[in-house]
Amino acid sequence: MIRAKCPASCGELFQGYIDGKNLLISYPIDLFSVVTIKEGISNEILYPKAYNAIKKSLKYFGYNQNEYKNIALDIDSNIPIGKGMASSTADLAATILATSRYLNEEIDNEQIANIAIEIEPTDSTIFQKLTLYDYLKGRYKKLYENKLDLKVLCIEGKGTIDTVKFNKLNLYYEKIKHELEYRKSLSLVEKGLKENDMHKLAKGSTLSAFINQKYLFKEDLENIYNLAVKYNAYGINTSHSGTVTGILYDKECFDKEKFLYEIKNIINFNKYERVQEYNIIKGGPSLF
Repeated sequence: MIRAKCPASCGELFQGYIDGKNLLISYPIDLFSVVTIKEGISNEILYPKAYNAIKKSLKYFGYNQNEYKNIALDIDSNIPIGKGMASSTADLAATILATSRYLNEEIDNEQIANIAIEIEPTDSTIFQKLTLYDYLKGRYKKLYENKLDLKVLCIEGKGTIDTVKFNKLNLYYEKIKHELEYRKSLSLVEKGLKENDMHKLAKGSTLSAFINQKYLFKEDLENIYNLAVKYNAYGINTSHSGTVTGILYDKECFDKEKFLYEIKNIINFNKYERVQEYNIIKGGPSLF
């Protein structure tokens, strides 16, 4: 029996269109999808997307794809689906890594990403380090050495978004209009990482979140942002194709209790599933 896990994200620090590429920087949190595979009878009907990953992994390593029929798979995931929290990326990455170990083959995160992106758009949480990634075609990847020195309060909106369908929307002519704004947002995020300046980084992620209001509107975003900075958060980020908003903060500075008390008075909590604090961790799938 082989077990592998991969973390979720709480949206993206940046997502936009630059130089003809759709790019994002998602960040991993301590919420996981766990995949178990072993020899047995295929249950593809329960996990069609994961079995697609198994078939592609078999093909990648030169095996007969029909071997999937002899592989039993189970997914135990705490990641909400359809919220823009990289649930599918986590499922696929963990499945591909577990399959490679089952076959006694070696694979790295870039190879895992190349297989996953054949199936659907892929979050950069598939890499261990923070990464700027072409999430639609995988044609560009830039890794950052610096870590995020902060925590996140994830506000999860009700409802779901079909990320695959959303990313198929033809927004090219709209997004190209905002390329200068995207460049400014990315520049702030990158400078913040390079200089370990979380205020600058969050300024960039906040800008990216508000640019995305043109494509996927979040009703309470401005109120949430204003209250977050009132209580000394660095800023916000969002899932650009989902329902979550992240409050980025230093636990020594942010008054979380006052924020949580007051936010009930400015937004309708019937529109939200939950508010949960997460740690930001190393990305990528791993065996355990």
